[in-house]
Amino acid sequence: MPTDDADAYRLNPDHHWLFNKLHLAELQGLRAGPFGVLPTLEPLFAKPIYNLSGMSVGARKFETIDEFESTLRPGMMWCEFLEGPHYSVDCIAVQGEMPWICITRGYPLAKGTWDYWHVNMPAAPEVEAHLRDFIARHLGDYTGALNFEVIGTKIIEAHPRIAVQWVDLYGDGFVRALHHLHETGRWEYEPEDPSGYSVVAFAPPAYYPPPAPELWEQWNATEGVTYMQLPSYAPDGTFKTLGMPEGGMRLIVINTRTLEPAMALREDLVAHYLGSEETPLSLTA
Repeated sequence: MPTDDADAYRLNPDHHWLFNKLHLAELQGLRAGPFGVLPTLEPLFAKPIYNLSGMSVGARKFETIDEFESTLRPGMMWCEFLEGPHYSVDCIAVQGEMPWICITRGYPLAKGTWDYWHVNMPAAPEVEAHLRDFIARHLGDYTGALNFEVIGTKIIEAHPRIAVQWVDLYGDGFVRALHHLHETGRWEYEPEDPSGYSVVAFAPPAYYPPPAPELWEQWNATEGVTYMQLPSYAPDGTFKTLGMPEGGMRLIVINTRTLEPAMALREDLVAHYLGSEETPLSLTA
């Protein structure tokens, strides 16, 4: 059962096309093309056609075609600039049907960074309708979890996996049902309330050592907190992943049922690592 894009790619050879962002754009009738094909509109958005490391690596807006043409390289694509709320949508697909969906809204900041995500937040009906239609049209041969990144009503990324960042908020029953789906092809799930928040902070790339055990326990005891994650490093202190946005590295993930205490905890944690006078990069937008 994949939890990252590399495993999802290996385990779904018939659905590698989901990772092709240019193909996704063309399936939805968006104006788009690969680097080397002159764009037809301004402003425009550019990103790698394939990026399995996530975190918006290499993605940015260009105000003019000349700026795009003088900056980008092969392997990139351009697309019309989309506006509207940014959603990360987890759903279950069973041979063209969608028996479960959870829509999470993200609140983006500068240079690919994020403030927080609101899990299980109602979206406009046309968002869910577009996803149901997309699954019915293009994924009748697929059974499993799907994650879609959506701006407005248009899909910008698709992944044959769940968004593992906040899966703990979905609960043990969901995880058991997901395992059962992979084993049997049947979705049997008693609905639970997955509502909550995923609060994040970004900071300059560096080695941030783990806190003392008693401090970690204190942070985890914050009201509403269900999960916390600090950066992962190789034994020599280097990063295990190159998937960082332009705005810095992700310093902390705090999953919580209650937003305000998690926001206060983020301030305390940033002060611990960067000093009380510093502000994480994600909050300087």
